[in-house]
Amino acid sequence: MRALIFCLFFYITLFANHHREPISLQLTWLHQFQSAGFYVAQEKGFYDDLDLNVTIKEYQKGLNVVDAVLAKKSTYGIGRSSLIIDRSNHKPVVALMALFQYDPSILITTNPTIQTPQDLFNRTIMMSLDKLNSASMISMLLSHGVKVEDIFVQEPSFNIEDLIQHKIDAMACYISNEPFTLSKQNIPYTILNPKEYGFNFYGDILFTSEDELTLYKERAKRFYTATKQGWEWAFEHIPETAQLIYEKYNTQNKSLEALIYEGETLKKLAFDDDKPYGTLEPEKVEAIRNVYKISGMLQNIHSLEGFIDPLHFAKDIVKIGVLASREDQEIMPKTWSNSEQYLSDLFTSHQFVIIPLSFEEMEKKIQHGDLDFIITNPMFSIQLSQAYGISQIATISPRYKNHFYSEYGSVIFTKADATIERFNDLHEKKIGAVSPRSFGGYLLGMKEIGMPSLEKNILFFGTHANVVKAVLEGRVDAGIIRTDVLENMQEDNLISLSDIKILHAKKYPDFPFLVSTELYPEWVLAKTSHASEYLTNEVLSTLLKFSSKPKNKQEFRLTTPLDNSKVHALMQEFNIYPYQKEPYTFIDALLKYKYFFLGLFIPFIMAIFFIMHIQRLNKKLREHAIEIGNFNATLEHEVEERTHQLTLLNSKLKELANTDELTKIDNRRHFFLLATQYFYASKRNDLELHIFSLDIDLFKQVNDTYGHAIGDEVLKSFCHTIKEIIRQSDLFGRIGGEEFCICIQNTTLEGATTLAEKIREHIQNTVVVIDTQELPKITVSIGISSLQKEDNEIFDIIKRSDEALYRAKRNGRNQVQIILK
Repeated sequence: MRALIFCLFFYITLFANHHREPISLQLTWLHQFQSAGFYVAQEKGFYDDLDLNVTIKEYQKGLNVVDAVLAKKSTYGIGRSSLIIDRSNHKPVVALMALFQYDPSILITTNPTIQTPQDLFNRTIMMSLDKLNSASMISMLLSHGVKVEDIFVQEPSFNIEDLIQHKIDAMACYISNEPFTLSKQNIPYTILNPKEYGFNFYGDILFTSEDELTLYKERAKRFYTATKQGWEWAFEHIPETAQLIYEKYNTQNKSLEALIYEGETLKKLAFDDDKPYGTLEPEKVEAIRNVYKISGMLQNIHSLEGFIDPLHFAKDIVKIGVLASREDQEIMPKTWSNSEQYLSDLFTSHQFVIIPLSFEEMEKKIQHGDLDFIITNPMFSIQLSQAYGISQIATISPRYKNHFYSEYGSVIFTKADATIERFNDLHEKKIGAVSPRSFGGYLLGMKEIGMPSLEKNILFFGTHANVVKAVLEGRVDAGIIRTDVLENMQEDNLISLSDIKILHAKKYPDFPFLVSTELYPEWVLAKTSHASEYLTNEVLSTLLKFSSKPKNKQEFRLTTPLDNSKVHALMQEFNIYPYQKEPYTFIDALLKYKYFFLGLFIPFIMAIFFIMHIQRLNKKLREHAIEIGNFNATLEHEVEERTHQLTLLNSKLKELANTDELTKIDNRRHFFLLATQYFYASKRNDLELHIFSLDIDLFKQVNDTYGHAIGDEVLKSFCHTIKEIIRQSDLFGRIGGEEFCICIQNTTLEGATTLAEKIREHIQNTVVVIDTQELPKITVSIGISSLQKEDNEIFDIIKRSDEALYRAKRNGRNQVQIILK
């Protein structure tokens, strides 16, 4: 019996392990809190839950982690910023996750003659090759004139006694480890931290090979998910995680106190603002690559495309449904592929998927909560809003030949050789349209034709392209489609406009498309009830901000929602949901006035009831007359008081909606709204208008040094100083963090420049004391740009003022720069 039980247990274990995929992870150092997330994922069963059998390998002296992964000795590895060098040298490594947003690596010394990086010239430093190649370390050394060849590098011995006994001058370590050990032994030391010199680059980076992502995409996703879960749990439960490492992974014999200290220190370096854990940003990676270029360590300058999370594990999927104009499954996705990539590139935490759908498919997906946003015609948007609570947030302006258009109409057309010349010729003819729900592909055309009797001759084909095909093949005599379809199909070599005849052709200024009707607001971008307000605000603000990006990267751009009153009026005219008029029958009248009809049959009963109670009611009315009068007086007073309170509350809510809570100036949304009004007023009246982009220099150091409370006081003082200088008519808003904008009208460029210099000087010279504590002095960099004739919206000016601001910061900060074009 025991033998049978043993065999059964053996086979169950073997079967379970067979279904757990074996992979391995090569660490870049010895076991400690530096790798805590992996231990947690292992011990808490996060890997097991996703059918992964993970082997965690401790670092061995002389091991090259990148070579081990590429040689498939390990599936995944922990690297440093030098992975960028490997990628540029054509090594197929792929970065998946930044374990630390700020590099924990430092140089530490017990030599009192070493106080700055410059003092390391011709000194012996114990560090591994990957730490020597880290961007943070190289940047700190180069910024003080010390090159790699100016120091003597010694392989790590893993023994801090070499530093204590001055066998070496300095050693590379983590800020979370050796400083704690030296402090416990009361040994004086000096830390040279790249972060304190302004070099905030990534620390450890989880990476793998391209082969792993190509051959085992689904497995890689599972490993990424479980690992991220492990790290988030580790930093939320530092004492428990430290206890786990102390009991199971303590190859260095660290104390529990040391492990807890390490965890708390690393947690401060693992997160950056509100970004999700593990975020890798292309801009930051590019900055690291520039460091390697300057240092001469990067000889092969190649694109890093496909290096950072190429399968978008770190991004949440955002689904946008769009009405399809064609049924060709090869063409439909291609139509929107550029937009998918453009949107995904704008957001570090979202991957956009655009799904072409029919009317029926779109409605079904909205019902089931399968879409976050939709792009559809204004009529269908109104209907979906009534039925499912979608909300229009912007108007889409599609691109055509590098221009964007916010209006469209219908094209009524036939074959070029047809005998049909005018609408009257359509009697007894077959007419093709897209769908009864199509605004441009049906309703606008029927309004223009103006012959309700033709409705019986309408055939629906589902898409605009199908309507065109039906006309050219002779299956119908004429067709109704939206503007721009014919031009785009000709560009795709699907048709020739010479085969088409337009009925009742119209022309509008600056409108490039064939059209037979009036123009109406373009398609809308709407959020579904499934999409969160946070996601909606993030998407909308980002797209509006980047609407001035190079147009060849955009398939469309956004504008604020246009007035759809013409669309509502047309739907009412044609009795279209939700404006349809139902037939009014006798049953409807009976149900509506049922109590009236009932009263006709019992008049005497009602009269008797009235006579019996009238005296008693009158008596009660007299008795309570005084009470009612007093009650009315009290109620009137309470109503007045509540009305006053509501007025104050509404005023406060309006202020909160438009004002930055900390600085009491316009918030981002309200500033852009007012600045847009200034922009159009200036364009219309040919007035000068200027935008200042302001950024407090090195403000993060203020927060890091003095804390966020002092940082907030600095921001309030900064805004108060500027409000005392600018005019009441000038706009002043907080765009985000330490970034601000000023919009001024009716001032020459010379006057604007003088005002900017005045602001800069006042900020530089302002001294503020709060509770006897003097706030840290600050300086400000300012970029200026002015309204040009070719500008289409306020963001065109803001883009240039931002570029001028970045020039001011690159040139040393605390200055004013101007870019006009």
